[in-house]
Amino acid sequence: MGRPLFQLDPRLQLCADFVRPGTKLADIGTDHAYLPVWLKKQEKITSAVAADIHTGPLEKAKENILRYQAQNVTARLSDGLSQILPQEADDIVIAGMGGELIARILSQALWVREGDRHLILQPMTCAQELREYLRENGFALLREEAVESRAHVYTVMLAVYCPQKAGNDDLYPYIGALQPNTAAARRYMAKQIQSLRRRGQGLKTKNPEKSERLLQTADRLEAVAKEREDLL
Repeated sequence: MGRPLFQLDPRLQLCADFVRPGTKLADIGTDHAYLPVWLKKQEKITSAVAADIHTGPLEKAKENILRYQAQNVTARLSDGLSQILPQEADDIVIAGMGGELIARILSQALWVREGDRHLILQPMTCAQELREYLRENGFALLREEAVESRAHVYTVMLAVYCPQKAGNDDLYPYIGALQPNTAAARRYMAKQIQSLRRRGQGLKTKNPEKSERLLQTADRLEAVAKEREDLL
């Protein structure tokens, strides 16, 4: 009889929900390999590479792979995607790190732009910078959802390389493809509005023009969020 399977926290569970059934997975920054082990034990994926740059977490990942007998899940030392072969990954999860680091990892592996490859991205910080990188480099956001975990609210993004559909709205860096259809999404949008207003107020004397742009963006974001919420 196998060991009872653990539950994923809400943040990783949302990442898991974005993974397509029957795919080969690469989980970058895997930590203890909870996500690929869980997906394999649920028979949602065919194989996975659980990759991390640090040896400590990778040893824990190997232990969990053995403990839960997750066949076809391999733990591998890798700086980002540097040790991942293109044929090993249909869906790529990069979660639990800063948005700027996620952007750097993507920029160093141009093969992520090939084929029907899905990028499932969950930035802990600098989500705006990640969205701007995606837009400037031809990635479209097909889906974005918010989730609350440990008193914080995050978003999970599903991106594909599709330059003709890359976001061009001026609110895109702040909310991407997010819709105010859940309490977490509305909280995320409210935090973005609050941040824009705080930054705008702080620049009123030093940089009036930028201050006005930020405050106008906050007003527009608030109006758009309300309008979209009314349409749901």
